[in-house]
Amino acid sequence: MMRNYIKKMSWSVFLLLAPLFIMASTASAAEFWIRAGSTTLTMPDNEVVTVWGYALDEDDDFSTVDGTITSPGPLLEVPPGDTTLMIHLKNDLPEPTCLVIPGQMATMTPVWNDGSSGSRPSLTARVRSFTSEVAENGGEATYAWNNVKPGTYLYQSGTHPAVQVQMGLFGGLKKDFGTGLVAYEGIYYNRESILIFSEIDPLIHNAVATGNFGPAGTVTSTISYSPKYFLLNGRAELFFTGIVPEAFVGERILIRMLNAGLRTRAPVILGSFNYMNIVAEDGNMRPYTRERRLSLNLYAGKTMDVYIDIHSSSSMGLYDRRGFVSVGAAEGTGTPTGQTIVGLAAIPSGTTTIQQPTTGDGGGGGCFISTLF
Repeated sequence: MMRNYIKKMSWSVFLLLAPLFIMASTASAAEFWIRAGSTTLTMPDNEVVTVWGYALDEDDDFSTVDGTITSPGPLLEVPPGDTTLMIHLKNDLPEPTCLVIPGQMATMTPVWNDGSSGSRPSLTARVRSFTSEVAENGGEATYAWNNVKPGTYLYQSGTHPAVQVQMGLFGGLKKDFGTGLVAYEGIYYNRESILIFSEIDPLIHNAVATGNFGPAGTVTSTISYSPKYFLLNGRAELFFTGIVPEAFVGERILIRMLNAGLRTRAPVILGSFNYMNIVAEDGNMRPYTRERRLSLNLYAGKTMDVYIDIHSSSSMGLYDRRGFVSVGAAEGTGTPTGQTIVGLAAIPSGTTTIQQPTTGDGGGGGCFISTLF
């Protein structure tokens, strides 16, 4: 599912409200009810793949089964004045799971491979879950984080993450430093875009879905992980629409990039007089926020916040320079779709693509993600 989170504020309003951004507000708790479950995605070559994901419970309890399972899961937004985050998790999957947020401090109670919890039971014991588990087939638990700091983060499964995270158990979490679209101290923005990168190895997904994953299964581990489909915000396509909001000269776009996959991605900006200004990594603000880059390495599990100041009305493209493109008979084969983003410039004429191989780790030329404006 493609999600856009678009906000706008005029410069005049920003200047009027700026003195209020640093004022302390009444601390409270942000609270969410989410459900882990299974769904399917149809890939560009029409292969149907089972994925796991999360749904936001619409009535803030688990008395009824509501909300749609998606991967990535719903964006969770902690208001600037809230210092505590509580997530109630219901697990409708056939195996235990848990929830962690790398970069946010929490008390962890690991579960070991023998089912025990707390301190390490033996020198040969291995961690199965980073913190307390939610039982399979309807179990419920509550997770809490205190002193939640501003930034962009992944929330994800902390149980057998090499399998459960790549099955789709992840989502985005954000908290602004101040009200009025202030991402970090001194870093304002007019609009924002959320870009969550991931990939799918259908052999592993099908093995997990049919109970054939593990030492006695047809697929014994993820050691031969070879993704065939590369997704952005849950979609495996070559050209994407609706990723970045309509923008105007004089505005600033904040782009929150999150890599929930196991492959390093390399977003690159192509356009005149525009750069990505790196603000933060993994929710930690850079000591110098004037570093300008045309491309960056987005490693597995990493989040990066950048902003782009719109100086001119010329078109600008966002690519993945590593060339990871989903294969198939539809958009993944490199056939331009001619899609445009509502309110934005069309895909630049002359854009070319490269036919991708039919096996995993499709490589080649740059994967066109989106025109920005």
